[in-house]
Amino acid sequence: MLLGIFFIIVSFLLGLSISFLLSYRFHGIERVLFSFVVGNAITIWATFLLACLKGSLSIDIILISITIYIFLSATLFRLSNLSVKAVFTDLKNKAVIIWHEDKLTLSFFMLILLYLTIMNLYGVFRIDEVGNLYAFHTVWADYPFHTSVITAFVYRADLSFPLNYPQFLHIEMHYPFLMDFYSAVLMKGGLDLRCSLIIPNILFQLSFFGLFFFLAYKLTGLKKVGLLATFIFIFAGLPAGLQSVNIHFLNPMYAVLMPQRTAMIGMGISFAVYILLLHALFTDERDTQRQAYRELILAGVLIGLLPYIHAHSFMVTAFVALFLSAVVCLKTRNLWVLISLLVPLILLSLPQIMSIRTGISEDFFVFFPGWTEGNRNMIMGFDWSSIATTVFSIAKTITVLQMFWALNAGGLIILLSLGILKADNKARLFYLPFLLLFVIANFVKFQPWYFDNYKIFIYWLALTAVMASLAILWVTDFNKRFFKTLATVLLAILILASTSFGLVTHVAMVEDSYVIWTQEETEIADWVRENTPPDSVFLTGSAHNHPIPSLSGRPRVMGYEGWLWSHGINWTMINARKRDEKAMFGGNYALVKDYGVDYVCIGPYERAFARDNQFDINYSAFDDGTRYGLAYEGSGGRWRIYEVT
Repeated sequence: MLLGIFFIIVSFLLGLSISFLLSYRFHGIERVLFSFVVGNAITIWATFLLACLKGSLSIDIILISITIYIFLSATLFRLSNLSVKAVFTDLKNKAVIIWHEDKLTLSFFMLILLYLTIMNLYGVFRIDEVGNLYAFHTVWADYPFHTSVITAFVYRADLSFPLNYPQFLHIEMHYPFLMDFYSAVLMKGGLDLRCSLIIPNILFQLSFFGLFFFLAYKLTGLKKVGLLATFIFIFAGLPAGLQSVNIHFLNPMYAVLMPQRTAMIGMGISFAVYILLLHALFTDERDTQRQAYRELILAGVLIGLLPYIHAHSFMVTAFVALFLSAVVCLKTRNLWVLISLLVPLILLSLPQIMSIRTGISEDFFVFFPGWTEGNRNMIMGFDWSSIATTVFSIAKTITVLQMFWALNAGGLIILLSLGILKADNKARLFYLPFLLLFVIANFVKFQPWYFDNYKIFIYWLALTAVMASLAILWVTDFNKRFFKTLATVLLAILILASTSFGLVTHVAMVEDSYVIWTQEETEIADWVRENTPPDSVFLTGSAHNHPIPSLSGRPRVMGYEGWLWSHGINWTMINARKRDEKAMFGGNYALVKDYGVDYVCIGPYERAFARDNQFDINYSAFDDGTRYGLAYEGSGGRWRIYEVT
């Protein structure tokens, strides 16, 4: 356990040493959060590359990594003309100042930390009195995939790039994996599976919200804008289950920041980049302008690290950074602004993009107007046959989108309009690329599942919350008490209208917890880890939360079809694999050998798989002692694991 915690601390120190090389004047808390994100973004990649060179993730790799990061941190502190003692003295002095002079900011961060801790402790693998594990609905749906990747890193003997996809045998994985690798490092360093999930969850979520707060503050000059923007973001969106009435824009905590582990680190890194861009591109101080190239280079490095951390964060942040730097480059006629950002970005991201590109199916980056399937079908059903009808159809399309977002964003759109009127030119320019991305995401589907465009919209939502919070300045425009009171009441109504459904969603998240694994299922996974080789291939049902792949790290022939499709595997391959699985459960021993299956599991998930796909498991075939041997039997035959002989 101590080794895992020490890895986190050393990663933070590396980020801290980098932060002191910049000309940017950090707030004390801001420096801590920025350093955590930057340091870990670099150490995750570096440790993964070292593990690939060795061929496995082991204790000695973690120790070597820690030694390297300590040496690098000490070297960078010397380059900044600061000793480690001076650095921590500076942090201590700033902490004292914050404690005495900025209790509002400190109280805000303590409240956010408490909120995130409660959400994660309650919603991520909460254990009841009999040993069952519970999770929020979206965590229940997503985390079994992440744990299958984490435990594969931890328990399997070999590690090479490109990685093998644990949920679909004999295919490479192009899903962003580095957040799960980070948890695997912590788990290898002594933490249990739950702690290796919850600790980085809380730290990266806190870092994102903190950097979001400081970006809003630095962009507008008002801390109350940062506070209100964070509140609006956390409680924006609508509850799930209302797609029948064309409501699709869900609460970001429910839809992304709790279930999608890649997003929480990706958004933290992205907002660290936005803070660097804001200072490097929009500062008016001559001394810092000369030093802005360091910040742009670091921004390019961080963006370049993103594809295998979180692909959507890479797309959004690269677009925003290139747009803003290009505008400043044209305005100042200084090409080095663009070059400083672009060179590290391309050098680091291009190999990842080329690797990911090999796993992209035809369902990626498709023209899909209206975001949702209902809107798309309506828009594509308009008459586009002539110039006159096309103009009329464009007008109808705009109306459809206006009605859709009036329903899905509601009062936030009004607050945004008021905020844009109150914003200065710098804030408007900074917001512009996010608005353009919002428009693009309404017409282009970035992944096979249309809802994944939400990962683009969530960035627009964050900056929209900042602009919307500027609407509070309208209150200060009125001198007469009556009009000021009226404006305050109207703004309060709009803010409540934009956040009340998010509060409802939070209540529903707490009430609708699901059993993700029973105690019996965790015991079966323990038996598999202790009694089967790490690279053993299992034939199982395709349930998303099957305990063997999720908790033992063993690869299986085919996992949950929804994951496979959304990760870029086409339905032709999925259906062919499903036919083969049905044949293998039906007794086709030749296919079992062709796939290299080592163990066959027959339990509740397999019987459900047979019912759902309308076939019968050939139990007598597996009782044939010449081909299969019974390796495990539990619950009176409810669970059986056969070894292929």
